[in-house]
Amino acid sequence: MQQSVVRLSAWNEARDALRHRDLRQGLYDEGSALMDGVIVNLHGSDHLARRRLENRLFRRDTFLQWEQLLIPQLINDVFSQLADPTEGDMVQIARRTMMRLSSLVAGIDIGADLASFEKMSGLMAKLAAASTVVHATGNKNDIIAEGNAALNTFLAEYFATSRQRREHLIAQATQGAMEWSDLPADVLTVLLTNQDNLDLPDNIIAREIAYFPWVGSHSTSAALVHALHHCFTWESEHHGTLSELATNAALLQRFVHESLRLHPASPEATRIATADVQLPCGVHIPAGATVVINMVSANRDPEIFGSTADTFDPHRITPTQAPRWGLTFGTGFHACLGQELAGGLGEDQQQETPLYGAIVVMLQAVLQRGGIPHLSHQPELDVATRRPVWKHYPVSFVS
Repeated sequence: MQQSVVRLSAWNEARDALRHRDLRQGLYDEGSALMDGVIVNLHGSDHLARRRLENRLFRRDTFLQWEQLLIPQLINDVFSQLADPTEGDMVQIARRTMMRLSSLVAGIDIGADLASFEKMSGLMAKLAAASTVVHATGNKNDIIAEGNAALNTFLAEYFATSRQRREHLIAQATQGAMEWSDLPADVLTVLLTNQDNLDLPDNIIAREIAYFPWVGSHSTSAALVHALHHCFTWESEHHGTLSELATNAALLQRFVHESLRLHPASPEATRIATADVQLPCGVHIPAGATVVINMVSANRDPEIFGSTADTFDPHRITPTQAPRWGLTFGTGFHACLGQELAGGLGEDQQQETPLYGAIVVMLQAVLQRGGIPHLSHQPELDVATRRPVWKHYPVSFVS
């Protein structure tokens, strides 16, 4: 019997489906060899237990410290490694910056060896392609095989030593030789100290740790480059915008949030119904059905974002029930763990010390260096995936 498919495209349909607890994650089913047991792919009580554990690391005060001190240092380090300080590829600049940050979050000790870091970046690119193989345009079997090989290399050359160091530190804390509070604040340490409580097999821990560097670097870099492209386009019509954005983080965050709305990381979300489902909006979904949620259409629903919903407008006024970034970070129990790290807080949530997000911080670093569209090279879209992302985005630095 052929499995039924339910397609949703309106804002309220997408929101209700993303929040419903009887619709499990299905986007990574084709890449299950790499994604089985990873937090984003869990459902029900297993997902809740893992999320509660890892949520301890994703704190606003931590994000604020990273935003003020760590991320500016990381991107400046990447700038210093450019072969030519007057130009660079923003895809690679963003990926390398976020690779270092997301590896820190995951618990992977990269070290200072640039060649080793570049090798790990290549491995993460293969993991990203294999995990999101559902959107690949090439031979999916080959992509998955390359991803499996990359995972094995990552585990042998990067994960193993990082795990050994943390196990040694945990043993010291257990023996009272060091304080528990002095252990590394990363996902690997958290999972290892709670491995017995969660009944986590070693292979699940390994895949979880591999997940964070590729998703943190690739999704954030894609979002950053889209936002930069909109900044450049807006400058061509509103001269002086780039210089203003270089110093006005609040305004730049509006550009970022509007870009996030127009360019969700995945053009579609997929859910599988584990029971008969009746969404609050009235849509019925039979048990076993595949639910395909058109994230692009939902984020451009004119009922929510007005008659100009398809166009980029950083000054757009949105209704209170919809965040400025739409559903790009998800909603409900599967909302992105790194939402505030990447995008900061919404305007209505800002506190005395604002949190603007890693994308804003990195974009300002680019603009403050005089970043403009490259004087001779054009950007290039990535045709290896149906995800709307840039493969190369050359920029020139003129200051």
